[in-house]
Amino acid sequence: MSDTELTYDSYLGLDKLLHCQDLETEKAGNKVDEEHLFIIVHQVFELWFKQILVDLRTIVGTFPKLDVKNRDFAGIPSKLGRIILILKLIIGHFEIIETMPPATFLNFRKYLKSGSGFQSLQFRLIENTLGLLKETRKAHKQGKDYTDEFNATQRVEAEKSEKGPSLFAVFENWLERIFREFVDDKKTYCDGLEKMVDAWSKDAGNQCDKDALMGIIEEKKYEKSGKRLSYEAFHGALLISLYQEDPEFQKAYETIKLVMDVDALVSKWRHSHVLMVHRMLGKKTGTGGTSGYDYLKKTNEDDYRVFIELFHLSAFLIPYEYKPKAALYKQGE
Repeated sequence: MSDTELTYDSYLGLDKLLHCQDLETEKAGNKVDEEHLFIIVHQVFELWFKQILVDLRTIVGTFPKLDVKNRDFAGIPSKLGRIILILKLIIGHFEIIETMPPATFLNFRKYLKSGSGFQSLQFRLIENTLGLLKETRKAHKQGKDYTDEFNATQRVEAEKSEKGPSLFAVFENWLERIFREFVDDKKTYCDGLEKMVDAWSKDAGNQCDKDALMGIIEEKKYEKSGKRLSYEAFHGALLISLYQEDPEFQKAYETIKLVMDVDALVSKWRHSHVLMVHRMLGKKTGTGGTSGYDYLKKTNEDDYRVFIELFHLSAFLIPYEYKPKAALYKQGE
């Protein structure tokens, strides 16, 4: 076999991949075998983060091109589904790290110095590409921006991702386009919703917060509610959810569920990370200089869930039995 012939090893770059686990404890002459596991798991995280970014950027680039009258979603559901599977997989990696006793971790933690998972550029790019707002981020150090942890090249990439297209933005625009396509007249649509709410609220056997439901129907009231999703986007999602079984909206509803699953699993990854750090370190200060567990716990709050309003949507759904026979939307041919 010639040196230039493509092989399994050369194709996968195994000569580099399998020899880039440099143990700091070994360099210091005090090798701790478990450091190898720690490195492997975090390298695998970063490899999967890279694939998530590849798929996420493709999805973000595809959403604006979708014809809302066409049921062809150009591979978006399958890519969202793959991201979901990857997130489930890497959440399981924390169980592997937790096979390492906390006392063993302490034997090599000091060699990490200021190195910290907080410095994962790719995870920050995932957050920004999903649509996490900069003002939402919790301060990790007083007077410090999260980009201060990066070198100059990384900082440019992180700041660029903050300004670039996000899944939230293109998804919101898609919901708005669906609403405009299937609702001819907002007044007729709102009148129809009011009748549904009124019928539901008069049934003594139901728990219906009529004021809350009416608050999302009137556009001016909705705009004062502080919701991030625009009025038309919210009602696009509501329309899809109310009529999810109709052929026009079946694929759209599946896509909404997949986006919610991605959001939930990113939150679950953070939660698993918090629990792992708490198990290993208790409430010690993090290697990156953060408050460790206390800081990470804050990043698992609802503020970090980009699509949380889709979860709130369930509070405004109306049972099928109260839907009028005349649909609220213009049905496809």
